[in-house]
Amino acid sequence: PLPRVEVAVILDFMCPWSFIGMRSLQLARERFAGRLDFAPVRFTPFEFDPPGTYPPEGVDWTAYCQGYGPEKARFLLEQKLPRAFALGKDVGIGFRMERRIVHTTDVNTALDLAQQHGVAEQFVQETLSRHFEHLEDPNEPTALRRRLAALGVPVDAAEAALADPQRAAKNEARTREARGFLRGGGVPQFSVRCGGDEDLCLGVP
Repeated sequence: PLPRVEVAVILDFMCPWSFIGMRSLQLARERFAGRLDFAPVRFTPFEFDPPGTYPPEGVDWTAYCQGYGPEKARFLLEQKLPRAFALGKDVGIGFRMERRIVHTTDVNTALDLAQQHGVAEQFVQETLSRHFEHLEDPNEPTALRRRLAALGVPVDAAEAALADPQRAAKNEARTREARGFLRGGGVPQFSVRCGGDEDLCLGVP
């Protein structure tokens, strides 16, 4: 049998590095096809900013960076984001600065549902692309339901999950749980085990 690779990811749909990490994983799958057996990825969704940080329409990416003050905004806009955009380009991602940062309660709820139905990785890859490259709000109800249905998630299950009055509280609980596992405080965080061995990402900043 092929060596089995188990991957667990804590990610934030608003984080460009989460998209870079997931696209890199996709390329690794393609590169090692026939040599490694990749188990389904286990996801824990995470939301960096607390509820109420953004208005319903979200916040412009540049304005979000400027909200940290002049010094950090300069670092983010002149160093960190250009670095992310360059790394993204290397793995085939066309980041767009026009995207807006929003809360992720509904998309995180949908990810949890997609995971229950075994289609989480497909959902994550498509959702990240639609947001960062096509400027789609990941919580947009019609697109969210359409994506779940296209992946085979029953319509009634999607409707029930996205209408759950407790979904915001559950999202906060998932984020608290994820914080307990984060090694350095930031996302994404990957855990990779091959053949049941120890996490290959331990010690990686």
